[in-house]
Amino acid sequence: MYAFQKLPQLVDKRGKLVHKGEYAKRKNGVNSITTRVWHHSLTKLSAGGSKIESFADFHVRTNGWPEIAYALIIDPKHVIDGKAAIYYCVDIAKRSYHVGNSNTIGLGICAIGDYRTDQLDAPTIKSIQDLHAALIKDGIGKYDKAHNEMPGYSWKACCVYDYKKAFKDAAVINLPVKGQEPAPVPGLYTIQEGDTFWSIALKDGKEGITVEDLIAANPDVKPSQLKVGQTIKFGSAKNTYTPTPETPKKEQSEYKYPLPSGVLKTGSTDKTTIKQLQNALNAVNFKCGKADGLYGAKTKDAVTRFQKVYLPYEVDGTYGPNTKGKLQAVLKSKGY
Repeated sequence: MYAFQKLPQLVDKRGKLVHKGEYAKRKNGVNSITTRVWHHSLTKLSAGGSKIESFADFHVRTNGWPEIAYALIIDPKHVIDGKAAIYYCVDIAKRSYHVGNSNTIGLGICAIGDYRTDQLDAPTIKSIQDLHAALIKDGIGKYDKAHNEMPGYSWKACCVYDYKKAFKDAAVINLPVKGQEPAPVPGLYTIQEGDTFWSIALKDGKEGITVEDLIAANPDVKPSQLKVGQTIKFGSAKNTYTPTPETPKKEQSEYKYPLPSGVLKTGSTDKTTIKQLQNALNAVNFKCGKADGLYGAKTKDAVTRFQKVYLPYEVDGTYGPNTKGKLQAVLKSKGY
């Protein structure tokens, strides 16, 4: 038995969570592990779904993986003798899906929480220290890296907590850690082992890249048949998908950003309707400057940029019924 398995706060959950088959063994078993990869769950501690059962359900039923992604999960919400519970979820000899083409060499360790806003507490830090020391004693891995320090994942906001400081510092760590901000999301992305549209989509509320965006931007790609090495549109997919607008339940004048009817273009003189259009464009980040009621170069450019994204076959810089319909749908998707 390994030293980490003897930790008093460790709870063995292998085979007890939702699964559909099991992962393949690493090529050389545990000896294949060179890197202990540190993650956070990106789910706020206050959320009801911040628990291993929910992770397993999502990884298996949505992502289509055989088992939960992480071998070891630290749970700040369950404390055992002053230390956060450590769940042993997947046998470390298995190649679980958590870090793409580095799955064979990477051991997935996840602290539950979204540490862009949550904060590591003392019980969690103690368990990070205990687990790290035990894995070193066991000779499991030589290096420690964050998820976004692994090849192909520099854009991941994971993990943002200072895992290196946590290994030796018992103090509560204030977050986010300066210098660990993710890199810009790449326009194109190369599929790695275990990737799905659901696992790589940026789930950051209204501003994130959604699964629907990825599907709309990659019409020739079957989400259920991704292949390692396949290139897809990723960062450039943002806002590609436009939900079908529902029939308005109230008059346009009652919306925060009411949209004018008719046609507006260079030379239009109705300042009230032009201001409505300008305010709406600014609200969905197609900036046209101050709403001055003039359909000038900036407004035409903003309409053109909007059409290039949402109406690629009708790019003329003129606001009409089709542009209105798309803009209305985008406003709705943003919560306006």
